Amino acid sequence: MVSIQFTSDVGLGKVAVAGFGLGFVMALHICLFVWACWWTDDWVYRHAVIQWSLYVVCLAFFHFSEFISTAAFKPGFVSYESFLLNHSDAYHLALAAGCVEFWLESYFFPERKYLHQVATIGLFLIVMGASFRVGAMWTAKSNFSHRIEVAKRKEHTLVTHGVYKYIRHPSYFGWFYWSIGSQVFLCNPVCTVAYTAASWSFFKDRIP
Repeated sequence: MVSIQFTSDVGLGKVAVAGFGLGFVMALHICLFVWACWWTDDWVYRHAVIQWSLYVVCLAFFHFSEFISTAAFKPGFVSYESFLLNHSDAYHLALAAGCVEFWLESYFFPERKYLHQVATIGLFLIVMGASFRVGAMWTAKSNFSHRIEVAKRKEHTLVTHGVYKYIRHPSYFGWFYWSIGSQVFLCNPVCTVAYTAASWSFFKDRIP
């Protein structure tokens, strides 16, 4: 029988396995990135591996940052869910679609992936989005929540400094451009349009 520590979202075992898995995936793709940069002669294959490795590292960092921010400022609420790995079926489907499009196009139309300027713009959007997302969580501190709160907590205060001084919803702003940037970086035209439409629709319904 598996211990509840590995089956419950608040179990330390499940948190440890998730953290180890993310760390392993990140380390593996850092190694792939280095290998592709220095030991691969095929430019098409090299570019695809470099692109993919950087994308996965950025994705793993996103999930790490969500957990670490929750652990730092809301330790009473931190759990496996704080990684946002099980965000939703739609999120998993979007990730799968992006991966499938990238590798299919890399195989059949490799020249469409060798677009340095487009990838650079995508990487900029990823970094900008992640900066706003993390900045929002670290500015709001305990006032930040992954869940929509319909009742005001006694200890909650309105945050108007830092990134909140300039943008009403910096965490949403960050996620919106991070998600789109990830597909621009992968040079995925279909998923770039799909991610933009889905993210816009999601936030249109979520933000009053």
